[in-house]
Amino acid sequence: MTNRMLAAAIALLAMIPSRAIADECAATHSIFAPLPDACLAPIDTDRPHQTDTPHVVPAGHTQVESALAAAQLGGAVGAPPGARAPHLLLFENAYKFGLVSDVDLQLIVKHAEYSFASDRLAPPGPLVVRAKFAVVHEDGAIPAITIVPAFFAPASRAQPTRGGLIVFWGWELPWDFELEMNAGALASTSPKPPVAIVLAAALTRHVAPRLRMFADVYATGYDVQLGTGLLFALARDVQLDAGTYVGVNGDVAAVTPFVGISARR
Repeated sequence: MTNRMLAAAIALLAMIPSRAIADECAATHSIFAPLPDACLAPIDTDRPHQTDTPHVVPAGHTQVESALAAAQLGGAVGAPPGARAPHLLLFENAYKFGLVSDVDLQLIVKHAEYSFASDRLAPPGPLVVRAKFAVVHEDGAIPAITIVPAFFAPASRAQPTRGGLIVFWGWELPWDFELEMNAGALASTSPKPPVAIVLAAALTRHVAPRLRMFADVYATGYDVQLGTGLLFALARDVQLDAGTYVGVNGDVAAVTPFVGISARR
């Protein structure tokens, strides 16, 4: 066997395990047959953007995204001076479960809220239950598209019940940019308004090998906020974040600095 033939045979043998891994990654997986560890990309999260990603949690894996602490400062935009006491939000978490390929289930809840005006903790909630159904994978100019039915269960009489459908989509852009957008509608038991239109967009850029920064705008009915912050990949399955939201209109805080962490297993 010549050296050229030997080199070709070695190259062919090397391709066999790589092709097997690629086939396994492309197969359908579930909680009973999780996506293999070798197929996992770096963790991809909804937070800290208010604009959510169209990407779902890998099948058979669990992901927790936590706003460890967020301080609502300045009261709601437009509120009278007497109603502008700060609030401290603790552990506003999203628990996500990859059910099958392209489908995940999410439970989102605020565990604690402390009001400095009343010197007391509010009950946990509301509870948001939603699912992501990835219906289109990104392919060139065609964006990734995900359909998301969502239900908001109130924790008190002051919170409305809401439910509806939102569409998430996104593109990987040149120069390490990523664009994500959301649009949908939420019906509500509150008359202000009875149907809230959801519109949002976020632009994220890799500024270093493990560091990204983002800016976004998010509107739900009359509530409008801007956001900006940093995301740092501590490891493939762990991400830290920090930043702030700025209220523009409606029942949202004037300024909300936050820190958070996300992990996947």
